[in-house]
Amino acid sequence: MSLPRARRRPKSSRGRERTETRQLHNYFGKRVFITIIGEYLNTSILDNIFTMPYPFTLPTTSAISFITNFNSPVFPSLPLVASEHRGTVRNLLKSYKRLSPSQQATQLPQLLTALTTYLPNLLFLQSSLHSGDVLPSDSPKPFTPSWRTNLSNTTFPSAAKRISHPGLDYELAFTLSTLAYIHTLLARSQFHEALSNIFPEKKQTLLNNAIQNLLTASGIFTYTLTLPQVPGSAFPVDLCPATISALASLSLADATLLAVVKQDPYPNYLALSSGKKEGSGYLYAPPTAPTGVKALLLSRICIAASVHAEKALGSLVTADVVPELRKYLESLQKVARAKACRFLAIDAEASGRVGEGIGWIILARNILGEKGKMKREFLERREARGIEKADSTWGLDAGRLEEVRVLEGLEEKWRRSNDAVFFQAIEAEVGLAARIPSGREVHSVKSWEPPTLDAGQKKGLRREDGLAERMEALGWGSGSEEEEERPAPSRRANTEGGYY
Repeated sequence: MSLPRARRRPKSSRGRERTETRQLHNYFGKRVFITIIGEYLNTSILDNIFTMPYPFTLPTTSAISFITNFNSPVFPSLPLVASEHRGTVRNLLKSYKRLSPSQQATQLPQLLTALTTYLPNLLFLQSSLHSGDVLPSDSPKPFTPSWRTNLSNTTFPSAAKRISHPGLDYELAFTLSTLAYIHTLLARSQFHEALSNIFPEKKQTLLNNAIQNLLTASGIFTYTLTLPQVPGSAFPVDLCPATISALASLSLADATLLAVVKQDPYPNYLALSSGKKEGSGYLYAPPTAPTGVKALLLSRICIAASVHAEKALGSLVTADVVPELRKYLESLQKVARAKACRFLAIDAEASGRVGEGIGWIILARNILGEKGKMKREFLERREARGIEKADSTWGLDAGRLEEVRVLEGLEEKWRRSNDAVFFQAIEAEVGLAARIPSGREVHSVKSWEPPTLDAGQKKGLRREDGLAERMEALGWGSGSEEEEERPAPSRRANTEGGYY
């Protein structure tokens, strides 16, 4: 008679931290063994080292056709082609909104392709309208697109309304902003993938791609500022010059800080050692800590990132944006400045000035405005639950909790050595704060050039073959869909001004 099987105990949080030994190659080709946290490698700890860039919510738009408002004797197919591409973008934005946060990242490349295909047609339509190659039709209603705002402050997040405004400038501004949001979300996805990648070459490639996407987003926001705004137009806060300028500075701040993350070994070391007994989570041959000129350089880069975040905050003083964006910028500004102090502390400790190093750490923790231990542990548990549920809103503290963990680990280690060996006095914060260096830029935002139609594409727009059949088969939606997409009335909508 077989004995009944013992009941399997549910996995505890410690059980999930079982480690496995994997054989890897280091930079010099030697074969080493490194102990890593197996289950946490692709989930909470490494994904929670840094939590940026900002997780934008992509806007959605209602169905609208260029055919009813524009016609062209030179490019008869242009209004139809632009309408087709806009319909593709609209459908992808709607399907993206319905996906779970873990699935949304996989649709970002498709959205990017659709927008970069639609944008040159929209720009060519606008330029042809100014040159006279495209003419406004006799439609009684002007071309009035409507977009759902994602940065305007509302009482409830679900209460965001679509705001309508006449003219192509409104359509172009929202299209460009959406394109910049997608580049930022792509950078966020690549950054998180890099944190869970153990191969140095792949990790560096992902981080470089994330930085390039953030710089592209900053360039697109800067280009959007050059668009003419119709006098007296009531654009939503998402498209106000102050908001667009703040978003350009935010993207540059994130890109600047990512350049430092590539050279910072401490968060990875802390993540691999987290929750283990002393010595059991040891990382074989950890990277050398940045000291000397390199530490000063990284500190100055962090100060530059802090300045960009502070500039973005200054632009949003009068803008009624969602509080999450403002809180993220405040955290990003403090985290970047605290990192600068940490690198100065590392350099001081490596040079034997342990008391000065501890003073820099204390200054960094005060800059972060560290909360009590119980409140911080509650925030950490809430953050972990958000990651497990793949919630796209997690990480709005810009990596503040992770920086606090690093600072606590360094301070505890250095205080032990100072109390046992060095016996140095801890320097005062006031004197150290006056020695914080100035910022140094590491990136330059290049002028963004919008995509254009080539000669072959323009030639295809001159054809009239099958144009009537395509317009008839296009099918701009049933009555139920139009009812669903009908924009709600808004006080921000303005029916005066614009081109039409």
